[in-house]
Amino acid sequence: MPPRVEYIRTVQLADLMATDVLAVSPDTTIADAARRMVAREAGAAVVMRDGGLVGVISERDLMAAIPDACGPETPVSDRMSRDVMTASPTASVPEAMAMMIEGRFRHLPVVEAGRVLGMVSMRDLISWASLRLRLGPLEADDDVDSAELLATIHRMRTGAG
Repeated sequence: MPPRVEYIRTVQLADLMATDVLAVSPDTTIADAARRMVAREAGAAVVMRDGGLVGVISERDLMAAIPDACGPETPVSDRMSRDVMTASPTASVPEAMAMMIEGRFRHLPVVEAGRVLGMVSMRDLISWASLRLRLGPLEADDDVDSAELLATIHRMRTGAG
């Protein structure tokens, strides 16, 4: 009998993403969105209209509303991030980190065929990186260079180019 060959793949966003994603509509008030984010301990919510992703409202977006003296009844659509970058569930962790660092955002919707499947945060990616650096590479991700991973984390934390 021939030896069993196992397929080993790189860690993908599907392995790390949260699938219980908070979704709000564009007409949800920022006060309601903030309450729901606090209740769910979520740093961001996807903004959906007719089943499609139209934006993301994040803690950063809500904080930016304060100095602008936005009222609590301001709709999410006035404060959300538009033109949201997304990733596929098969994207690798280094790819997602690069997207988030270059785009200067901390929450990345994971989308397939126009459907939001999950959300990955920079915290999720840093947790993976920390575990990987402590334990060493797994067979599934031994193509990730530890020095480059540390440099990427440094760029993310400092904004260095």
